[in-house]
Amino acid sequence: MKAATLKTRTAVSTVDITVEGKQHGHLSVPCASPHSALGTVQIPVCVIKNGDGPTVTLVAGARGDEYDGRIALQNLITTIQVDDISGCLIIAPTINPSAAAMQRANTPLDNKDLGTSFPGDASGTITDQMAAHLFNTIIEPADLVVEIQSGGQTTVSAALACVQFNVEHKEQQQLSEEAMIAFGAPYSARLLPDHDGSLASVLQTHQKPFIGVYLGGGSSANSRNIEIAQIGCRNVLVQHQVLKTELILRSTRMLEVTSDKNYLIAPCSGLLDLCKDAGDEVYMGSPIARIITPGCTGYQPTVLKADRNGILMARHHSGRIEQGDCIAIIADEVQR
Repeated sequence: MKAATLKTRTAVSTVDITVEGKQHGHLSVPCASPHSALGTVQIPVCVIKNGDGPTVTLVAGARGDEYDGRIALQNLITTIQVDDISGCLIIAPTINPSAAAMQRANTPLDNKDLGTSFPGDASGTITDQMAAHLFNTIIEPADLVVEIQSGGQTTVSAALACVQFNVEHKEQQQLSEEAMIAFGAPYSARLLPDHDGSLASVLQTHQKPFIGVYLGGGSSANSRNIEIAQIGCRNVLVQHQVLKTELILRSTRMLEVTSDKNYLIAPCSGLLDLCKDAGDEVYMGSPIARIITPGCTGYQPTVLKADRNGILMARHHSGRIEQGDCIAIIADEVQR
């Protein structure tokens, strides 16, 4: 063999989104690890294709301490069959298996957050390479992408589907919002632009419809949230004419987060005594949380009150809060 034909190992896929039928396989990214110098990261993926039609990609598990979405997508894989589909459905329930194995938010080998590493870099660290392979293989070809997340170890979120404000591309935002409403989570939200490298921000640049789904947190799984995710994903597939079944109509309340004023930040450290939970209604002047100084019995707690009427969209999970941490996000409820 000529030296010019030799190549280094590259990322490959054992599934082909152009092939008819139901395929189970992996996106394989070469990765040396302490237990395998010639190993790979194996990202599980299922492709269900039946004839011509739109392509929808459902992903979860960018962070290894999130569970509801991963369980919901695994359940969809077992229940959706080829004859149910018109077009192509791609499901990747655990896109960061290395982090999932360690139950950590970030990839263990480089301590990077896959959730903020898109569109990736094939020459970068392992997280950058995973992001690049995921993006090129199953994200970029899709007509719609749905990503399911949770609050992980640090946060608990109300069950919601969301889109980013996108004033430059109104048509894309409209398509994303239509999918968000079809999802039918208890809450639907328009949010401020996400972190650079998130799927939300990258797909906004690529003008591709996208919805994010946030369900619970605290590194736990909840049967109600799993059901919300399963029904919601099915509804989106029906709306995009990929799944041949009836839409399950569900009401949703519309929320908006438009500025930093929606974020309640801890002015001091201490024990966090929350007065409200994720999904609760809050009112101007009502107590949201008390911060207790644990080292002195004579100190009065610091009481934090709502500066608006709204919905407590997400809250801190731990019973300990540090100065500067976000205690809660209070979203404004608006007309659709």
